Amino acid sequence: MITIAYLTQDEFNELGFDEVDDFEKLLTRAEVAINLFLNNLYDFVDFETEIKFRKKAVKLATAYQVAYLDASGITTADDRQSASTVILGRTHISYQGGSKQSFESSRYNLSLDALNILKSAGFGYRGVGYDRD
Repeated sequence: MITIAYLTQDEFNELGFDEVDDFEKLLTRAEVAINLFLNNLYDFVDFETEIKFRKKAVKLATAYQVAYLDASGITTADDRQSASTVILGRTHISYQGGSKQSFESSRYNLSLDALNILKSAGFGYRGVGYDRD
């Protein structure tokens, strides 16, 4: 597996996110989740020459994922599957939903924001294309 830095700490801050402790560790975890969702696409495609809007989507999704990992403390898909509810102040997060998106986001431990951004750029399509003659 090739490791690609999708985001720098300066880019993270420029996108308007609050500073997080241990950015590099969270970034590594975020990139693993993003890579799994993308089926390691950027092991085969050069990220630096990717279409601008898709590259921007990956960077923004990575930033949301770093912020999510920092806020929730859930860093692996196993952690997310074993946690039924997390309480952060007045916010309650429950992972017992039945929707396809909640399954998809929990499977990869992606925040819903990261998942939506990636899907809006065309990532995550799992269908089969065929042509009828």
